[in-house]
Amino acid sequence: MKYNLVISYTLVFLFGIVLGFLSAIPIGAVQIQVVKKSLQGLRKTAIAIALGSGTSDLIYGLLTLFGLGDFLMSARFQICFYLLGVAVLSFLLYRSIREHRNHIMGINNSLNDKNNEHRYGFLTGLTLAITNPSMVLWWIVGFKVFLDLGLFFDVTIPLKIAFVLSGVTGLAGYLILQALIINRIRHTISDRVFLRMNIALIIVLMALIPYFIYKAIQYAVG
Repeated sequence: MKYNLVISYTLVFLFGIVLGFLSAIPIGAVQIQVVKKSLQGLRKTAIAIALGSGTSDLIYGLLTLFGLGDFLMSARFQICFYLLGVAVLSFLLYRSIREHRNHIMGINNSLNDKNNEHRYGFLTGLTLAITNPSMVLWWIVGFKVFLDLGLFFDVTIPLKIAFVLSGVTGLAGYLILQALIINRIRHTISDRVFLRMNIALIIVLMALIPYFIYKAIQYAVG
């Protein structure tokens, strides 16, 4: 009996890790920040962003699977977090434009700026990821798919916790692996490529900000 339970929970962790890893592949705001910091040689900052994002996913996963999914999808909650998203994205846009200007002018970031990057990395990842309430749907769908496998007859608290932890491990693990790989090969990437990526990031942020404003207004009037 215990042997079968160990095998079942091992499969839970493997399924959650693989699901989280695959779900993290589509490019989003967090991924762009991880890539950007890795290319700048700020490996610790990139990893901190990944851990911040993972913490947000952990919070959403626990709240969703323990009965607060409906509240998280409520209009009032959505408005607050879309507005928070506008503030976070606006700050990142300002920082990206400043970094792009300094790079063109040949101005290196000071040691103090790099220390600030390390300090705010976790917060950046946390706030970026937490402004994505669609993670609630990800946890609901992912857990439903897992239950359809029929490995467990009863949905227990340990089972939910194991699924959430394994999913977060996969989600954050992908971002950390991405940060380590890009940081290692960054010297082979030309300066022109970095500039183009920074411009792409600025364009993405400029597109996301009005979208978040639109979504906040939509929930407010709807």
